[in-house]
Amino acid sequence: MKSIGGSRIGRAGACMLAVTAATPALAKIKPSVEAEVRLGYDANPFLQSGNDLASGYGAVSIRPKLSAATAKGEVALSGHYDRTEYFKNYDASNQYGAALEAQHAVSQKLNVFAALRYDHDVIGQDDNVVSAVPIDNTDINLLGSRAQVNTYAASAGFGLKVSPKDTVNVDGGYTATRYENGLRGSDNDNYGGRVAYQRAISPKTKIGVSGSVYKIDYDTPGLSTLVMQPSVTFSTELSPKWHFEGSLGISFSTIYLPIGPDRKDSGIAGDATLCHTGSRNKLCIFASRSVSGSGFGGSTRRSQAGVDFSQRLSEKLTLIAGGSYARSSSLGSTLPLREYVSAHVGLSDRIARNLTVGVRAQYRDVFGTSLPVGADYGGELYATLALPGPK
Repeated sequence: MKSIGGSRIGRAGACMLAVTAATPALAKIKPSVEAEVRLGYDANPFLQSGNDLASGYGAVSIRPKLSAATAKGEVALSGHYDRTEYFKNYDASNQYGAALEAQHAVSQKLNVFAALRYDHDVIGQDDNVVSAVPIDNTDINLLGSRAQVNTYAASAGFGLKVSPKDTVNVDGGYTATRYENGLRGSDNDNYGGRVAYQRAISPKTKIGVSGSVYKIDYDTPGLSTLVMQPSVTFSTELSPKWHFEGSLGISFSTIYLPIGPDRKDSGIAGDATLCHTGSRNKLCIFASRSVSGSGFGGSTRRSQAGVDFSQRLSEKLTLIAGGSYARSSSLGSTLPLREYVSAHVGLSDRIARNLTVGVRAQYRDVFGTSLPVGADYGGELYATLALPGPK
């Protein structure tokens, strides 16, 4: 098995330390924690094939955070732990992770940032494919496998305001993905960077160009993918309540195969987000198309779209709803086209300053699998305690 790329993560960690050290006289550390308990039912919790897959469950989540800020920057350390106890058919499931993030204004023109992250996830549990902005990149091809995956990520970059209207952004990162449950041959390393230029053509509108290059190396000897993507970017405030931003470009991919000739592929790539923020509601519509790695040892073109909506019905009662669609098509291998859909709706009631209770229901399904998979539908009751809570 490959290492987790210690040298690259080490360099990112050094950058993180440099950013932290450059932040003078940190303000008082602010601790916070959010805890949640849930009681619910799922018809097919992991989107597996077979019979008698339903189960009730009880779950607990905890999300602590420590942050410290000055007038020029902030450093934040956060974590999460989620445990689900199923009443039948399944053993307990654990998901957890942590992140260290820092950003600092070196001057009025230069901002730098760095981040380190680790996550341990169970693929297929919960709506962890497309659920909110930004779009999550869980591998659709592994839905139903109940595979466990460890992700180690490091990133860093800067934004430079070269003139009152012109900005240059540079960032780079490295992600190591390590699978458990017999999928170790699909471990991969993804690393690369992006350079972007943006110009304000009016107080509300910006246009620009960007170029990114990244490579995906697999644990299978001789298997890798190189992706280059030039794009144009655009963002604008359509009104005081509506905002749009997006990019459109072409991805050029070269798939290097262990046996046989290398393969080349190209296609449209980009992303778009349209959001409305009102006094009592919020609506976001989002979509993306990109090339990414797959846990089955190949690269895929992934298209995703979704919507999130919330409406405050009263001072304390809020309606939340959303839906998503995702599809994954293989590049240079025999993986079938796979599609995924989901929808959720719920009500939350803030019964105290730091205590919220609610109910939510969801539907999920996956198509294109070799064996038929029954849809997952279910619901849950939950209570969330946030300390110190909103002001």
